[in-house]
Amino acid sequence: MEKTDRITDRQLTVLIFVSLLSPMIRILPTSAVTLGGRAAWVSPLAVFPVSALLTAGLRALLKNAPEGVGLQDAAMLGLGPVGGRIFGVVSALWLTFYGGFLARSAAERLLSTVYPNGNPPIFVVVTLLAALVTASGLTKTLSRTAEVLMPILLAVIAAVLLSAAPDVTGENLLPVTYRNWEDILCGAVPIFDVTAAFAYFLFLRGHVARTPGKRPNRFPWLTLLLLVAFAVTFFTLGTLGVNLAITMENAFFMVIRNIKVFGVIERAEAVVVAIWIVTDFIFLSAILMIVSEIWRTVTGVRRRAFFTAPSATLSGMSAFLIARDAFEFMKWSDFLVPAINLGITAVIIPAVLAVGKIRKKY
Repeated sequence: MEKTDRITDRQLTVLIFVSLLSPMIRILPTSAVTLGGRAAWVSPLAVFPVSALLTAGLRALLKNAPEGVGLQDAAMLGLGPVGGRIFGVVSALWLTFYGGFLARSAAERLLSTVYPNGNPPIFVVVTLLAALVTASGLTKTLSRTAEVLMPILLAVIAAVLLSAAPDVTGENLLPVTYRNWEDILCGAVPIFDVTAAFAYFLFLRGHVARTPGKRPNRFPWLTLLLLVAFAVTFFTLGTLGVNLAITMENAFFMVIRNIKVFGVIERAEAVVVAIWIVTDFIFLSAILMIVSEIWRTVTGVRRRAFFTAPSATLSGMSAFLIARDAFEFMKWSDFLVPAINLGITAVIIPAVLAVGKIRKKY
């Protein structure tokens, strides 16, 4: 990697947060409410200890790894050159496909809410081209962009949600008691799936410049991300109720588009669409950057940018081939992609790092 392409741990953390806002806002609250019903607004609280355990576990497994060692380097140390490269190739191929899934998801969301007569390929191509340009650059450029956008995004989300507060009714949220623990845990599954995706960003760990005496702390970003999940679910469920929320593909958007301020209907959907576009762009750029980083490490090629365009092209192909229409795409979105993601981030990546730790390779 380029010696000048260095970021701080805080910048990596901000990049993770802004990126994960994309799937968090996309799946919530419909997925959580479908699984958890009325109790889904409590589910983010149940996610915190599990996500915190995964975060602390991965941090502990990598704490003795030298500076400049990312997840792919650690895998090659722990599994050996052959095993590590197999892990890298499989991870790169999956994330390439996942990048296409993200681009298609962004297109389908815009088509279903704002541009019903739009052309899906155009949305996919434009999104991938924009992400390609950014992913071909430096890691610190993308991280600094996320730093600039984060306070703006949080302020906008807070303002929009507070504007929707008057429409919340208690009967849509209560009662929820300890007897609903199964519903709470079921609603927590898709939320945990999103938070666990931070593990992919460990592939960029090699770009993080260490600060002597300071250990990375990702619990604040986790708390903030789950607070957003709680707020989105609480206000949407409190406004629509279970029956309406589970029938709407983008229930959060439906709540926001007709919020009222001082008795006047405010068309706020443009603000929500802007949040979607920005977070999707950052996340997709990060995924393409991660894929290129993996290929760079696996092949030993010096420049990461060499792999960015081919990766974006393959992602584009997967976006077009993944499904023929929105209904077929929902099968991937509702179960297959989340299940594979959770298996990789919460099982395979910790296991790979644990092997290296047991073998005392770092």
